[in-house]
Amino acid sequence: MVKYLLSTALIIGFLLAGCDSLGTQQEEQSEFERRELPRQLTEQETELVNGSGHFGFNLLGRLVEKVPGESHFISPLSIQMAYGMVMNGAESDTYNQMRNTLGMDGMNREQINESAKELIELLTQFDESVQFNIANSIWYRDTFSVEQDFLNPNKTYYEAAIEEADFADPKTVERINGWVSDKTGGLIEKITDNIDPNEIMYLLNAIYFNGDWTIPFDPDNTETKPFHLPNGSTADAEMMQLDQQEQMSYRRGEDYQAVNLYYGDAGFMMTLVLPDEDKTLGNWVTNMTWDDWRKLTGNFSKVTLTLEMPKFELEYEVEEFEKVLMAMGIEDAFGPEADFSRITGGPNGLYIGESRHKTFISVDEKGTEAAAVTSAVVVESAPQTVEVSFNRPFFYVIREVESETILFMGTMTDPTQ
Repeated sequence: MVKYLLSTALIIGFLLAGCDSLGTQQEEQSEFERRELPRQLTEQETELVNGSGHFGFNLLGRLVEKVPGESHFISPLSIQMAYGMVMNGAESDTYNQMRNTLGMDGMNREQINESAKELIELLTQFDESVQFNIANSIWYRDTFSVEQDFLNPNKTYYEAAIEEADFADPKTVERINGWVSDKTGGLIEKITDNIDPNEIMYLLNAIYFNGDWTIPFDPDNTETKPFHLPNGSTADAEMMQLDQQEQMSYRRGEDYQAVNLYYGDAGFMMTLVLPDEDKTLGNWVTNMTWDDWRKLTGNFSKVTLTLEMPKFELEYEVEEFEKVLMAMGIEDAFGPEADFSRITGGPNGLYIGESRHKTFISVDEKGTEAAAVTSAVVVESAPQTVEVSFNRPFFYVIREVESETILFMGTMTDPTQ
């Protein structure tokens, strides 16, 4: 018997098994058959998935590099879907920066929309034994005029629920948060505390996943054991165990070990990666790319595995998400340079004032429950308010407007004289 102890869950990915374009697992299941896609991904869908992968590893690497000692958990798919809707309102550099940063630079607007719709349908209907839902919505102020040419593509391709609401009514905040809670199975209760007067639109994506392990852990085998923390200390963790399971997917890499654990009818999986003891998690993650990941997932072997991993629960939010996205290349969308003219059909002074990304995951002996919400809040530039008090000596001119002819000019040093 070969005994491999995995002491932490490090990288979590819901990967489609059996898809050549994503890095096919080179093995056959003996205890259960891995599900295969009902069809091959189209070229556009593949580009969308690859773009999400590139963006995801880029984003996670930045977050880990910024705070290497903390746990992180993101949903690249949720971000891509939310900003896919936002892009339907964008033009010029604003559009191109979002498209390029999200890894979709080789696709036009129609291709992005169509592939998003097809991928949503494929993922949510793939494995009936696993609950996986994707929901989108757009909420806009009832006094604000929105072009149907912006709303219709988001209804058609993203199946977005469109809500015209009274943003001055506190109940609208409750309704938005209620939608978030409902679409995430109650795992994420709210995305906003209040609606500011200059906010005119909320674009939201919510993802919910609930899957039981294909081979569950026996709760009777769970024991409290030390978990080694990044600072060298240990913490008592509830460690789940699988004893001598045959034909389990395992890979020994140059500086890591990896295991695949399937959900339901083997349509989804969790891939766990454990860097070697002389390799820090932060360095390993920041050096990993989507292309490296595809190679990693493409060659697993069958072993008799004794597995140990912790139960864990994590509630997470990306701090200063707007600044992170700006550093990654989405610059214009968050300032007065933004071009969201497709939302209203012309220049409008709109930009994204706030964007949030919240996630939740719970892993136990039975399986995994996870959720994500991404929001992009569009605001309207308020007329600039400036206060000037001529309460000290000043210069002044009386002039004709068109010819610029100066009629009078002077200085005022003491208006009381």
